[in-house]
Amino acid sequence: MKKLNFSILLALIFSFTINAQNDHDNNKDHGYGHHDHGSDSKFSIVGYGGVGYGIVDNDNQPNYNLDASTFDVLLNYRIGKRYGIATGLGFNQLSGTGFDNAGQNFYHERGTLKIPLLLSGNYNVSPKVRLVVNIGFYAQTILKDDFSFAGNTTIGDIYEGWNFGLQSGIGMSYNFNQKISLGLMLNTQGDFSRFDTASDVNITNKQKIKSVNTAGLLFTINL
Repeated sequence: MKKLNFSILLALIFSFTINAQNDHDNNKDHGYGHHDHGSDSKFSIVGYGGVGYGIVDNDNQPNYNLDASTFDVLLNYRIGKRYGIATGLGFNQLSGTGFDNAGQNFYHERGTLKIPLLLSGNYNVSPKVRLVVNIGFYAQTILKDDFSFAGNTTIGDIYEGWNFGLQSGIGMSYNFNQKISLGLMLNTQGDFSRFDTASDVNITNKQKIKSVNTAGLLFTINL
């Protein structure tokens, strides 16, 4: 069902892109010509968040899925008309059930903080609509990590340190004026490296989040 929802959202975005491009071509036919719409500022605040799902990849335990909600807030520096560099903070909240090699069920809650460094791009498909993309790397650490077992037993702080990964996003944004735009965005991220277990925990299982896929809102404020 989640994959179906992503497919439907992708179809809507690309359909909207085609329609907007047709409108844009019509405007050019009437002599309006192509020009960039928006602020001349080099800096902008970009925020996007969404909901979806993540996949936990274990070394020595079964993999399992988690529900995911994400939010990134970035400072974007525009280079030329199409591209930019963005960095800031990202927050992920993951939760769901899994089971270990002994067959014990548990409920897992994890909150992470990441610092991305992204290459951003945008393209005006109509006077008011832009296609927005980004791709880049991030460093990430765990803020909260709780595993709750039957019998009200909760174990926390099993994993520690930093890991690294790749993230990307694509969306459509509507310019309300030269300062503010709002739209929809699809995002995905996946860890390259694994979190190590803490030195005082008797568990030998490194772990990473293989993928997090979300869909949600996008907003931009030109400074």
